[in-house]
Amino acid sequence: MSVETLFKNAASKTILAPMAGYTDFAFRNICSEFGAGLTVTEMISSKALVMGNELSRKMLYRLKGEKSAFCQIFGHEPEVMSDSVKIDEVAAFDGVDINMGCPVRKIVKSGDGSALLENPSLASKCITAVKLALKDKPLSVKFRLGISDDSVAVDFAKMCRDSGADFITVHFRTRNQMYSGIADYTLLEDIANCGLPVFANGDIVARQQYEDMLNRGAFGVSIGRGAVGKPYVFSQIAGLPYVMDLLCVINKHSDALLAVFEDRVVCNELKKHVSAYLKGMRNAKSVIVAVNASKTTESLINLVSDFVADNPDYGIVGSETAI
Repeated sequence: MSVETLFKNAASKTILAPMAGYTDFAFRNICSEFGAGLTVTEMISSKALVMGNELSRKMLYRLKGEKSAFCQIFGHEPEVMSDSVKIDEVAAFDGVDINMGCPVRKIVKSGDGSALLENPSLASKCITAVKLALKDKPLSVKFRLGISDDSVAVDFAKMCRDSGADFITVHFRTRNQMYSGIADYTLLEDIANCGLPVFANGDIVARQQYEDMLNRGAFGVSIGRGAVGKPYVFSQIAGLPYVMDLLCVINKHSDALLAVFEDRVVCNELKKHVSAYLKGMRNAKSVIVAVNASKTTESLINLVSDFVADNPDYGIVGSETAI
């Protein structure tokens, strides 16, 4: 399947970027409903999948009827990575994304994530092995500009093309930047000219930015932190009308997770999302503190319910007309 076919019926060429601890199946579904063209799981260890790790398998859970979604894997052993995408739960996804950009120290020390930016030969073998295993399903690769500068970015994009990737997502920051500073899109045109569809990632939160990226050669954009607390950003970028009922979204998220995980786990997962929803709202600081101290999902939702009852203007967010 080509990337053009993958996004043929999407409201916009947008991806919900994979985020550890955030892009669980329930949040992916919420973002899809607000117009995300493709969603991607949290990054999952290919080795853990092959070894049958139960938590890793649970991260592959999908809601019935979930729209286009990729599974993101990480690793550095071509054979293991190839075997991991043959597992039934992974094969059920519409495609696979390989993480070659994670800057977290423990990932890099293991030779995974952005460590592969320093070993393009091994990265190439990993991409080729996974693509051969996927056959006709699309494969994407996500990477950063480089370690401390952008000197490897264009060549790495060409390597991805030559190794069998169908498209790439580039986080336009270096590994050393982590998530600080400003994304630098200087090389976007050069990377786009390498012959692979490119999704631009980093600091994109508005329709005008999306249009600017497309005008500069990007096929689409990938949005991560900009969607946390604002899943409707995909509707805004697509120029679609939208309405977000805060309590409805939180209840939908919690109900979906409770069908799979223990209440304690669900409560902890929801805390960061609810905090993001409430961030910046007047009178919300004390509620956010109480939310983060909650011991049960019910108590957490009751706190939000009480806040909305006292501040009804914050219960509904949206625009009833297209942009």
